[in-house]
Amino acid sequence: MAKTDRIAITVVICTRDRAAQLRNVLESAAQMDAPKGLRWELLLIDNGSSDDTAEVALSFQPRLPIRVVREDAAGLSHARNRGVVEARGDYICWTDDDVIIDRGWLAAYAAAFTRHPEAAVFGGEIIPVLESPTPRWFARFAAQWPLTTVLAQRKHGNEPIPLSFENALVPWGANFAVRAAEQRAVAYDPGLGVSPLQRRVGEEAEAVFQIMKRGATGWWVPEARVRHIIPVARQTWRYVYEYFQSYGETVAYMERAWPGAHHIAVNAREMARVRRSAPSLYARATVFAALFAAAWLARSTRRALQFLMQTGFYVGAARIAAMPSPAKTEATCADQPLGAAR
Repeated sequence: MAKTDRIAITVVICTRDRAAQLRNVLESAAQMDAPKGLRWELLLIDNGSSDDTAEVALSFQPRLPIRVVREDAAGLSHARNRGVVEARGDYICWTDDDVIIDRGWLAAYAAAFTRHPEAAVFGGEIIPVLESPTPRWFARFAAQWPLTTVLAQRKHGNEPIPLSFENALVPWGANFAVRAAEQRAVAYDPGLGVSPLQRRVGEEAEAVFQIMKRGATGWWVPEARVRHIIPVARQTWRYVYEYFQSYGETVAYMERAWPGAHHIAVNAREMARVRRSAPSLYARATVFAALFAAAWLARSTRRALQFLMQTGFYVGAARIAAMPSPAKTEATCADQPLGAAR
């Protein structure tokens, strides 16, 4: 059995104005089967909430080794960076405020850390759970691409395997872990991630990419599972469009800021789609919007989803292309390490 008492773990959850659903993830955390002797803490980063987030979190102190830290600079990347600075563990396990954590999640990661001391990055399964009532068309295609991407599903099999960006074997934000030493060397880019000013994605994938680009290795941990709760508001055509619009903006933003030096650059076909002028990108979006309308009227849901995905992607990319001048953000994954934990 792995000697998990030799390591310390910080679980980080970033949240903003979601006190009601926060109770669910904290309740699941309180029911985890933590290995005997494991030193761990749960660090909640309150990203400027105006509701009773802090009070809800502190109510779990009798059942969880929880700390609450407030970070008023709004944006998921700012919250993640604060979590890295505040973390006391040798490893940082990341999850979200809209999941249910499996009882064996923490134990699975602790075992993986001791089994693979050479590795710095780890990731586990994300299982979407649809709240009712689910539209019939959404339920039918929820387990198929592109909806699996919208729902953040991560499933790379039931055996531990090496992580790899070339093979798209990478973890996503609701369920991954990084050794603290490597994590502190790479900041999360505030130009990525959701904030009140933007709806971009991929801040965690880009940070992991930069860590692995420096030589770190990683492992898939199939026993580390979370269930991602999908509310009815995200089971709509509109949400699918908005998600891929965010994705298109993300890809174009990264290619403009760091041409060929980011995690999506490994996909040449994807990059070719954003290296166009704004008028050209908007024109392609218009074509795909017409194709979506035709497919939707013909009740061809599969084709309609694919055309809607393309429409959103090109609109998002066009918004970046229309910006007057490129500029790097205040903190990039590649060149600004974080300070030591306090």
